[in-house]
Amino acid sequence: MMERLKTVGLDFYKCLKYSSMVSGILAVVTGVISFVISKGNLIASLESMKAILFAAGSMGLIMGAVSILRKDRENEKDWFEWKKRFKIFSYRVTISVMSIIILLYGCIIDELLFMLNH
Repeated sequence: MMERLKTVGLDFYKCLKYSSMVSGILAVVTGVISFVISKGNLIASLESMKAILFAAGSMGLIMGAVSILRKDRENEKDWFEWKKRFKIFSYRVTISVMSIIILLYGCIIDELLFMLNH
């Protein structure tokens, strides 16, 4: 039981690590482009970063939901390759968890915007 809990924790850590890298890349690229386009407006840049993170996380959740609803689970050809990277999480769970983490980063930026505006 404890070994399985450790494995779930390790899989979750990998999801956290990968989604943090994706979120960071998306936020930095969007932030720099928006900062240049808006001629140095920090609020507009943060709004753009939040919007991109919300959009990416939402699309990921839709992809995860569609993959859960698919009926051909037995025909997955890359299952053994996937299990080399994630011991317990399936790709459906991984996509969903990573999307939720990306959305949480968007929520952090939204909270920062709220504090800056009030």
